[in-house]
Amino acid sequence: LRTFSDNGEEIFGCSFDPRAEGLARVKEFVTQSNARGPLSAGAGVRNYTKQLKEKLGIQDITLYGVPDTSRVARVLIEADYRMKLIGIGKMDAGKNIPSYFDLLAQESNQSGMNLEALRWWLTMKYDSVLHNPQRTAYQVVGSSVLCQSENQIVTKEGERLRTGQAEKLNREFAANFTEHYQELAEQDLVYADLQNIFDLALVAALMRNEQLANRAGWEMTAFAANGAYRPAEFEPAHTVDTVVNHRVFNGKDVVVQVAGGVRVDTNSVVKNQQNLKVSPEVGAVSAQSKAPALPVGRWWWDLAN
Repeated sequence: LRTFSDNGEEIFGCSFDPRAEGLARVKEFVTQSNARGPLSAGAGVRNYTKQLKEKLGIQDITLYGVPDTSRVARVLIEADYRMKLIGIGKMDAGKNIPSYFDLLAQESNQSGMNLEALRWWLTMKYDSVLHNPQRTAYQVVGSSVLCQSENQIVTKEGERLRTGQAEKLNREFAANFTEHYQELAEQDLVYADLQNIFDLALVAALMRNEQLANRAGWEMTAFAANGAYRPAEFEPAHTVDTVVNHRVFNGKDVVVQVAGGVRVDTNSVVKNQQNLKVSPEVGAVSAQSKAPALPVGRWWWDLAN
């Protein structure tokens, strides 16, 4: 509610940002390693992986729209980090969401670069928002989470350049993640939590966009921007271990480094009139949900079946 108040940003999310100097070191390291030929098994591979992490260093966490001490911030960061671990094969999400390396291994024409700079991020995905003619009752349809992807280019100086495009395997990983998100949420509750946050954010945005609190005569008091209610606070996270992994394909080291984040832009849903549709069914529900006679001080009631 506070994010979508008069002084709120009306958008929130997080991103993991690799440092340019680390990317520059890794790019040079990978090029030199491939020039020397294939790695030796065992200790050679372990040493290579260790050096990769050391040269790349940590990533900075950028958080916006919600307090960095909030539980919402923790869920955004955790969901984003786990998605990237899944993508580089360091966390198992099940057979329906194979890692990028698994997809690369299945590709007959493996044309991966020495250093693959991938960007994966999670956004909102809704089919529509239905409402009655009076716009007093709403139903969110097709709630889910969308994983998007992009290939980026790393310059010699370590700068990541956006391309606005994603190659086939990158798109395939994102599509699998989106299609099987509900399965993932059942086995890893952080993803169920993330979807709930998306849904609540959409409801809060609808309340603001449709002026529902004003129309209902609710001043929000304790829940307002400067209200008395204070949610629990947690230790904020400002940096995170780098998300990087590598495999050897056709005698060549392919290193994948991932950036990205979570972006919750509710305006893309609630301010798009094509998403808002009148529904007779929602109108029928609203007619059945009028408040009965309530005891003094009671503001809530159960909807009759």
